[in-house]
Amino acid sequence: MKLNKSINYKENTIKFFDKMASKKHGDSFKHYNNVLNWLDLLLTNEQYTLLDLGTGKGDLLLKIMKKNRVLKLIGLDISPEMIKIALSKRLPIDFIIGDSEALPFKNSSIDIITCINSFHHYSNPEKSISEIARVLKSNGTLILGEIWILPILRNIINFFLPYMKTGDYKIYSCKEIQNLFAEQNIVLVEKKYVFPSNYTYLLKKVAVKKG
Repeated sequence: MKLNKSINYKENTIKFFDKMASKKHGDSFKHYNNVLNWLDLLLTNEQYTLLDLGTGKGDLLLKIMKKNRVLKLIGLDISPEMIKIALSKRLPIDFIIGDSEALPFKNSSIDIITCINSFHHYSNPEKSISEIARVLKSNGTLILGEIWILPILRNIINFFLPYMKTGDYKIYSCKEIQNLFAEQNIVLVEKKYVFPSNYTYLLKKVAVKKG
């Protein structure tokens, strides 16, 4: 009988990442150059607010802070232990424990959102995307870093994920990413392949035409 991973999924995910907080985990750093290069093109001298979803220990925000001091930086993660470590660095960054399905921000209050190797952990992706769309300003930018695996292997992995105790929920194809976000008027602008098994996506929230 196939397990329903959505049962207690968040609680198990929090426990998993709390344990990982004291360890070296993941390869999010492989996306960092793409993120920083895109930010160089996007940013002017204006004051922007940038939210990093699934910020972990705040490693990406530290790199962004060193290059772009005009930004107001916010890091959000579901793991209290990850946020505890991020706060211990005593950076001029707002680190918050929070859930992607209920972002604690006002409508249209965020200029840029980064979400690196976090989206495939979300058990209700449509709700998370709806929240991203809600808080992101019109013409705001989303930079998404995600795992990419060949279709045959991806299907096998996704079949077994419900039986595994990791924080992973689903691995997506590029087309699935594009279609999911397009439903909330967040459209793909560019994507970059990151060897050997990642893509970084640059997306933009477009205004909805009336009439």
